[in-house]
Amino acid sequence: MLEILPDTKDNLLAVRVSHALTIADFDQYRNLLRNLMGRYKETHLYYEMVDLDLTQLSPVAAIENGLFDVVHGLDYGRVAMVGEKKWQEWAAKLISPVKKKGVRYFDLEEKEEAMVWVQEEE
Repeated sequence: MLEILPDTKDNLLAVRVSHALTIADFDQYRNLLRNLMGRYKETHLYYEMVDLDLTQLSPVAAIENGLFDVVHGLDYGRVAMVGEKKWQEWAAKLISPVKKKGVRYFDLEEKEEAMVWVQEEE
């Protein structure tokens, strides 16, 4: 499930993903990012993961999303990934090189700090 958080504004997309992600969720997520990337030089992303069930993840959607990230890596500003599992921290490190300003991982208990960091001015 994809939830757009109320912190979304200007060039910041704030989302929470939980349970199973559908192809429709990925499509909505990419469309929101495309919209912001078309309007701003950089798009910042707050990506919170709670009770994420990857066993239900569509491989096609995951590949499409990964390719989107590679193609648009230079359009991202700060990316805060907030999660509750060690693999989520590893995933943040894995995708960091394709993002212009990298990715910083925060534990779920640090989500307020993550939101402050992702919105910091240069």
